[in-house]
Amino acid sequence: MWQFSALLFLFLPGGCTVQGSITGQKGARGKEQGSLTVQCRYTSDWKEYEKYWCRGAGWRSCEFLIGTDKSDKLVKKNRVSIQDNQTDFIFTVTMEDLRMSDAGIYWCGISRIGQDHMFEVNVNVDPAQESSATNLTNMATPVTSTPPTTENTGKEQVTQPSPHTRSLLSSLYFRVLVFLELPLLLSMCGAVLWVNRPQRCSVGSSAQPCYENQ
Repeated sequence: MWQFSALLFLFLPGGCTVQGSITGQKGARGKEQGSLTVQCRYTSDWKEYEKYWCRGAGWRSCEFLIGTDKSDKLVKKNRVSIQDNQTDFIFTVTMEDLRMSDAGIYWCGISRIGQDHMFEVNVNVDPAQESSATNLTNMATPVTSTPPTTENTGKEQVTQPSPHTRSLLSSLYFRVLVFLELPLLLSMCGAVLWVNRPQRCSVGSSAQPCYENQ
């Protein structure tokens, strides 16, 4: 009697699933902002049944994402698409524009009366690598003014003055020229004029100028 009850339980709604009714890859991996594809195979008995893709830790809490319309027509919803190949008995799920939050446990499922046939797939998402343009931007350094450079001539080091230092030296030289050399030059001109001034000779009581070669 118990054998009959056990056989009856297999065909009642909610009974255990048939092993091997659906299989596939246990894991799938893709890069952030990229895509990944999962293929699930089923037996020919389930050709005209709805296939779907859901996410969750178990079949009772699995969140339905997308499903077929019991045909081989491509169905797309948001970033996920599904298509059933009813000739080879394989349906394919594609996830696009991957995000880090997309990683988790998913299920390939076949909808039927009672407990669905399901196969668990672990999806992993790797972070996208930084672009070369970003790397170049991070490597760039701001341009700042440099101190006077030092050249090595092999014998001794020669320091090249900066333009600002040259400007200070020019200003200092101009001041020395005005306050020291200019008065000296005026004194020399006065001495020359004093030496070359007209001289007078005293003759009797009247003073007359004395000239050479008279």
